[in-house]
Amino acid sequence: MTGGRWPTRFARAAPANVCINRPLKPGGIMASSRRAGVPAFDAPELNELKRTLVTACHILDREGITDGYGHVSARVPATSAFLTIANVSPGCATLERLILMDFDGNYLGGVESPPNEWPIHACVLKSRPDVMSVCHTHSVWSTLFSVLPIKLRPLHHYGKFLPADGPPVYEGVGLVRTVERGDALAAALGESPAVLMRAHGDTVVGASIEQAIQRTIRLAKLGELLHLALLHGEPRYLRAEELAIFSADEQFPARGWEYYVSRLGRR
Repeated sequence: MTGGRWPTRFARAAPANVCINRPLKPGGIMASSRRAGVPAFDAPELNELKRTLVTACHILDREGITDGYGHVSARVPATSAFLTIANVSPGCATLERLILMDFDGNYLGGVESPPNEWPIHACVLKSRPDVMSVCHTHSVWSTLFSVLPIKLRPLHHYGKFLPADGPPVYEGVGLVRTVERGDALAAALGESPAVLMRAHGDTVVGASIEQAIQRTIRLAKLGELLHLALLHGEPRYLRAEELAIFSADEQFPARGWEYYVSRLGRR
């Protein structure tokens, strides 16, 4: 569906502060809109972005990072709009179960059922022009370190994309289903590539879908490694200058993505 209105059941279920700049029609149905410069949902130029987005969701499911919950988004280049999965589990994502929205929460096309925490994507993308993709998961390892008095600091080169003192922690409680909470999460993220969410999970960003997914997986691996290391004593963490060396040494950043895609055919 390339246009239309939010179903009444979603409009009435949402708290009043979920939406900004979204007009209401009689009966409480939220109006849809088209944005100048934003391709239609079924425009051919969005096909590759959609395919990559669906693949990303399946990778997270295959690697055990997500279960029935979590979501990935992709900015539509040079616009204030993004694609994400509809209210569906990442492992069940298909090209037909995506939604196109703008940063103000307006429905622009696709399935009329947004993920519960769409403000994560809208608010982060709006505040970070450098970000092209946002990934939110309930990773066991991110959740673990979000509630410990121990920072998830890099002790392996998988953490080379992180600051030496580890990702910040968003202290907000509750699902990020309001713009206020989305803005607070974006503020906690700041210029970091990732933020842990206390008793919740993580949000990871990237300059592409591929980068955001690989970072999300590596963040989980880093958490597992740190957990194991702490069982034996105080780890030797990597310093900022050492992380920079590892980053400079990386020559084939697409190699990991190729590997994860190949594993989808073996499940």
